[in-house]
Amino acid sequence: MVNADIIISKAAAVKRHLSRIASKADTDLQTFAANLDLQESILFNLQISIQNCIDIAAHIISDESLGIAGSNNEMFY
Repeated sequence: MVNADIIISKAAAVKRHLSRIASKADTDLQTFAANLDLQESILFNLQISIQNCIDIAAHIISDESLGIAGSNNEMFY
């Protein structure tokens, strides 16, 4: 049985990290290109968001006995 608490927690983390990215959306291209810390912050938050989505998919696949995905990509088919 899928644990709703895990899904809710992971989804909240995705929302939180995407919100952090969105808060940087008003940065102009020149500032963004010159600011390595800003670039890395956005990259980190994007990577964590993606990992949480993968974790959600893996949890559902495992709990529903849907087999083994050959790659992270296959978890979303």
